[in-house]
Amino acid sequence: MALVALANAKGSPGTTTAALVLALQWPRPVLLVEADLAGSSILAGYFRGQLPHDRGLQPLAIAHSHGDLEASFWEQTIPLVRNDPDKKLLPGIVSPHTAPAVANLWAPLANQLVALERGGVDVLVDLGRLGTGGVVREDREPIVRLADQVLITTGSRLPDIAVTRELVKSRTSVIDAAARDLTNLTALTIGPGRPYDANEIARTLGLGTVGSLAWDPVNAEVLSVGAPAGRRYSTSPLVRSAGPVISRLQDRTEKRRARFSTGPRDIGPGSGPRRPPAQWGADAGPRPVQAGPWRGDSRGDA
Repeated sequence: MALVALANAKGSPGTTTAALVLALQWPRPVLLVEADLAGSSILAGYFRGQLPHDRGLQPLAIAHSHGDLEASFWEQTIPLVRNDPDKKLLPGIVSPHTAPAVANLWAPLANQLVALERGGVDVLVDLGRLGTGGVVREDREPIVRLADQVLITTGSRLPDIAVTRELVKSRTSVIDAAARDLTNLTALTIGPGRPYDANEIARTLGLGTVGSLAWDPVNAEVLSVGAPAGRRYSTSPLVRSAGPVISRLQDRTEKRRARFSTGPRDIGPGSGPRRPPAQWGADAGPRPVQAGPWRGDSRGDA
C-alpha cells in the first residue's frame, strides 16, 4: 500500500470522517494529508480548535517556492495521535480563499507522497470535493493520477448516488467491466442500506467497491467535531466497519499493481523524504489495528 486518496461529489457526505477513521485504524505507519480546497476541518473538528493552524500546506508551499520542499516536509506535520509516532497529519489550507497560494504545490507534493513508500509510510489524502472534467479546473490531478486507489465516497440515498455517478462519468470514458479493472477509482459507501447497499451502488457507478463504513452519527462526531468518545467507541459500528474496508483496499491495490506489473514505486534518488527526522516506531512492519482515536485522554499535540 502506498498512496490512497478519498474524494466526493457535491453534496455527498462523510469523506473527512472516513479518512480519519481509516487513518486511525491503519495497520502501518500512515500520513493523513488534508487536501480539501474548501479548507481545513480536522484542526477545528477532531482537535477541537486546540492547536494553532501554523503548519500544513500553506507553509509547505512557501518552502517549495524557496526550493526547500523536501527539507521542510516533516516540519509541517503534527501527530494525529498523542505519543504515537506512526500516525501524522499534514493540515490543509485555512480557507478556500487561500487555495491559489498552493496551486503550484500539488505536482511536487504528489511526488513527495509517492516517495514515502520507500520508507514504509503509507499516505491517505482527503481531497474533499473533486472537480468534474473541464467544468472545474482540478489542480490536484497529479495526486489523483498517481494514487493507487481513489475512493469515491457516497451516501446510499438517490441524491448522493446521482451526483456521484456524474462525477464518475466525467472521469471515466467507458463505464463497463473493463473500466472497473483499469481505473484507480473505487466506490466507498457511507451508511449502506439507506436504502441501497454497497454492491448495488458500485454497479450503478460502474466501479469496484471496497465496501462501506457504517452509518453511526454519534460516534462519527468523535472524529468530526471532537465529541467525547464513549466507553464503547472502540467497538462501535463505525470503527468496526473500518477494518474490512482497509483489508479490501489492500487487496484491490495488490491486484491492480499485479495487473500492471508494478511493485513499490521508486521515483529516483533525492526525490522525496523517506522518513521524518524521528524514526516512525521500531520498524515499518504491520502493526495491530488501533481500537480508538487516541491513546490516553488527549489528542495529538505539536
